[in-house]
Amino acid sequence: MSRNNTPLLLGAGALGLLVLAAAATSPSARKAAQETANAAGKAAKKLEEKVEDLITDWIPTLLRKTSEHEGSYWSVQANLDGNGVSYGILQWTQKSGSLGRLLRQMAAADPVAFGRFFGAGWARLLDVTGRGSLESIDGALLWSEPWASRFATAGRWPAFQQVQARVAAESEYMTGAVEIARLLGVSTERAMVLLYNRTVQQGPAGALGPAKRLLAWYAADPKRRPAAVNDVLAQYAWMCAAKFRRTSAPERRNYNDDGNIWWSPVPTEWSELGVGAYNVRQVAVSGVWHAVTGPPSAPWSLYDLIVKRSSNILTDPLLRDAPVDLDVQRAVA
Repeated sequence: MSRNNTPLLLGAGALGLLVLAAAATSPSARKAAQETANAAGKAAKKLEEKVEDLITDWIPTLLRKTSEHEGSYWSVQANLDGNGVSYGILQWTQKSGSLGRLLRQMAAADPVAFGRFFGAGWARLLDVTGRGSLESIDGALLWSEPWASRFATAGRWPAFQQVQARVAAESEYMTGAVEIARLLGVSTERAMVLLYNRTVQQGPAGALGPAKRLLAWYAADPKRRPAAVNDVLAQYAWMCAAKFRRTSAPERRNYNDDGNIWWSPVPTEWSELGVGAYNVRQVAVSGVWHAVTGPPSAPWSLYDLIVKRSSNILTDPLLRDAPVDLDVQRAVA
């Protein structure tokens, strides 16, 4: 459904002309014209409400908003957090195997272009990434040259961009976001952007846990559930962030077994998301620890990332708050 409101604006203009024309005629004609205009106005309003009842063009918006944080079609990240090369609008990773699945879809969509962009080692590329291996191909790691440039060039090919968009729309991240939306009873465009953002960043299972905890909290006292959808989203986002924050020293430095996320004391943080509190601010704190990751010389807080990104989504004036069609297959058709 297009966001272009031109037909409705033209309709309103026509009604105005009708009323102006009637002003030069008899009182009975003016009354009849006004009644006609009123009836047409009500019909136009009804049509507008019906159009907004179920938004079906939300997936392109969702992917665009996600890629603003993750990357463009041709973005290549070099071995971030030990995951090998990360690529594209969702930064599909080599180690997880998601990059391999994407590359197979690209090769199937346009095998000639795939061979042209990735060269003679294209079959080896599919094999290595399909196994989630970080091994080199033809003596070069995939996040180094010439592979990095090959990935970037392939990302500018329209057929491969279409594959990225389709895979992103039909991914486990979308399935997870839809599951959480149905679980929490939230299904607006804004909600889906936020939930998809969480499944991409935390994984479908990692994003589902906070939703279940929030529902259990509501069940313990039904009055806790706010009436506004965006307040539910704020509470959910806070649940997602809270697992990366603590107010007592951790028993061990590492947050996870891989050691690529660790606890660190912080002097400031973004303020809590809550009912009606969508615009967060940086506040001073003491005795607070965040789970951080990235380069040891310049780590970044997972708590801050979730709170700030969620705040941006909750306050984005371009996102709509009408229900969307959660049948993804129908929405992308």
